[in-house]
Amino acid sequence: MALGVLGLLFAMIIAILARQRLLSLRYTLGWFLVAVSIGGAGALSGLARPLARDLGVTSLELLLGISLVILLLIAVQLSISASGQVEMIRDIAEATALTQERLHRLESERASPPVAATEARSEKDRP
Repeated sequence: MALGVLGLLFAMIIAILARQRLLSLRYTLGWFLVAVSIGGAGALSGLARPLARDLGVTSLELLLGISLVILLLIAVQLSISASGQVEMIRDIAEATALTQERLHRLESERASPPVAATEARSEKDRP
């Protein structure tokens, strides 16, 4: 019963964070999976006992192991997302640097007239 209440409380916290747009849909779904596994752990403990006995562990150890695997999968997903964002930031920084360099080059070309135009004007001025 306590695990069911804890899972429901955790799901409510996740829902509040998602509504405030502090969590993306991907992470909201992942954390809801964790909340459901916490909430369902009490109900599944009866089903877990035979499986745990076959594996040579207690039902609590089995449920904690399953929860740990879920949390590790979320941690891996977070690492993948963080790595993707680092790559995206690097690409944006490189594109910005190239754009700034091109803009600086165009501004400097516009500020000083081209050499051919300067020579043409000086030839017209000669008698």
